[in-house]
Amino acid sequence: MACLLSTPTEILRIIFASLSHSDLAAVCLTHRDLRFPAEPFLYAHIQWTWTDSQHPPIAQFLRTIIRRPDLATYVHNVVLNGDSFDKGTYDPGNERPKIPVTEPVANELVELVAKINVPFAEEWIQKLRAGSMDAFTTLFISQLHDVKRLYLDKNFNRETNLRGMMLRSALCEESTNSHLSSFARLEDVSADSPCLHYNIRRQTQKRNAQDILPVFYLPSVKRIRALVDSPATFAWIGRNPPNPRSLTTLDLTSLREKHLGQVLSVIPRLQKLEWDWHYRWDLRDDCVTDIIDLDRIAAGLSHVKETLTDLTITAGSERSKDDLEDPDVQFSGSFKVFSGLQNLKLLQVPIPFLLGFSPSESKANHLPVALPPSLEWLILTDDFSSNEQWQWEWEQDYLLGVIRSWLQDWKRRTPNLRGFRLLESEMRTIGYQPDMIQALRDLGTQSGIEVQITDMKPRWSGHMLRDPNYDTVPTIPQPMFL
Repeated sequence: MACLLSTPTEILRIIFASLSHSDLAAVCLTHRDLRFPAEPFLYAHIQWTWTDSQHPPIAQFLRTIIRRPDLATYVHNVVLNGDSFDKGTYDPGNERPKIPVTEPVANELVELVAKINVPFAEEWIQKLRAGSMDAFTTLFISQLHDVKRLYLDKNFNRETNLRGMMLRSALCEESTNSHLSSFARLEDVSADSPCLHYNIRRQTQKRNAQDILPVFYLPSVKRIRALVDSPATFAWIGRNPPNPRSLTTLDLTSLREKHLGQVLSVIPRLQKLEWDWHYRWDLRDDCVTDIIDLDRIAAGLSHVKETLTDLTITAGSERSKDDLEDPDVQFSGSFKVFSGLQNLKLLQVPIPFLLGFSPSESKANHLPVALPPSLEWLILTDDFSSNEQWQWEWEQDYLLGVIRSWLQDWKRRTPNLRGFRLLESEMRTIGYQPDMIQALRDLGTQSGIEVQITDMKPRWSGHMLRDPNYDTVPTIPQPMFL
């Protein structure tokens, strides 16, 4: 022990950086002179889970940083897990699970809210006393001055009103409030929201855009992943639009093409975009319609045509409770929507976005003309294959002919091409025929292009899957607050 205590702090930090979370907690309890260099590693990663039977120690942590605010500055990565409350589209949407909080604990936290001094403090305090997770996570996040990565799973996104107001106060309004984080180092924000439940418009006209859009004002943000319930009219929150110059990766679910361009227009260096197009009849309004407006999509993408290298589009129309079939959708505009993306290397898109639903739609289209010359990989998916309009199951010879005519002459239109992949949903009842699959593989051999035909797990439009960037995060024991 004496030898360790005499070790220079710089050496101790190197040693502690390799220790497990439980070992770090033990070191902190061993001697106060070891606690100082060990604590930054103990608190650097916080990973909590919230379920019916497991409550995160968020109140305990907040009480700790009230006494020792410096501990909050050590937190760099936050992962808040839990999706057990989500019942999908059948979720009534009005359940707000609470966490237990005693009056003495609530009183301590109320004092912290009072110091923050925001116009919505009274509502915040009321919800804290009621055990609202939105109130607790908002207070928790507001104190993280050096956080870099933030992931919130579905259970933590059932209510976001207070969080949205706090982010607007911190990022979109002029303020000198030293008790509210400026989030100057926050680079990665991922919020896995529950899908929009059936008949939500009958219960409320509120959209979550006001709660999500403030993250675009983060000064150092590089990656944003969120579900945005398309508002009837789109407006940025601040006095001026944001200017997220470091933002290179964006993943948006449910935001429709009417507003896509307004978002992309403020992201001058976007490189990777994943966008989910979604329609359901009970969500229908002037913005959410059954028309896929290709010209509007092209106009939106034109804002990032010089920087975008990876584009993934998923899409679907979703039936409601009493419907037997997914609702029909229709295309409007030119199928050359992607041809102007000057530096696009990877394009993953549903077949209908390039060829329509059937040969009758695709006869007017020429696949190579619809693709940018810079393309290296084209990945076609079978999104919409459960719609009655989908005819490619019965027109596989025609589809094969379209792909063949492109690959046999790929050097002329797509000279940088390296590969082609056909993705097939595991849920399809009638898949691609073995003869077609073999013909595509033979075509790859003949053309010198890598050709892959693979199955994919089903993805329902409008439903967020768990963020793959946080799928492999190891389980970290709940921290010991010392």
